[in-house]
Amino acid sequence: MVSVQEIYIRLQKTVEKAVGRPMLTPRDFDYLSSCVFTTTKNNISAMTLKRFWGYLGKKNERQPRLGTLNLLARMVGYTDWMTYYKESSATGKVESDFLKNKSLITNSLARGAIVRLMWHPDRVVTIRHEGYEVFSVLESVNSKLNAGDTFRCGLVVEGEPMYLAQLKHEGGEPVSYVCGREGGVKFIVL
Repeated sequence: MVSVQEIYIRLQKTVEKAVGRPMLTPRDFDYLSSCVFTTTKNNISAMTLKRFWGYLGKKNERQPRLGTLNLLARMVGYTDWMTYYKESSATGKVESDFLKNKSLITNSLARGAIVRLMWHPDRVVTIRHEGYEVFSVLESVNSKLNAGDTFRCGLVVEGEPMYLAQLKHEGGEPVSYVCGREGGVKFIVL
């Protein structure tokens, strides 16, 4: 069972990831306070945030108020603290999160654009954008994909699995396929 303290720490890390910086200085807490207001339209003081993060030391630590926890949970996409707490404690990890990794919205690619995909342990696949989220495989090294395969994909996120839809492989019926299930994929637009 996950302790409440561990879930507080997870919430802190999730919030830091959402705002793109760790809470290390007074300026960071001022910034976070403004981010909370921008996202939730509710005020929370930098002092309250400092207390929750333990920035003010042990003598100033207090049990966080439900209102504080609700605002921080809402800021990272949950309806309230209890929803965040239940999901986080039931699974041992947070199931929803903001992705800050480099990403590629495939419709932003020009037709004919070439992308190289790489994933663990030694997979390298070169694909060509055919337009409207459709790709064809040009070259495949150590992968189950073959040159000539086609598939649909709308988004590629660095470090996350890549899901292919309507993969036409070796003349068979269209299937779904995942690349980099464990460590995610890396990509380069050539």
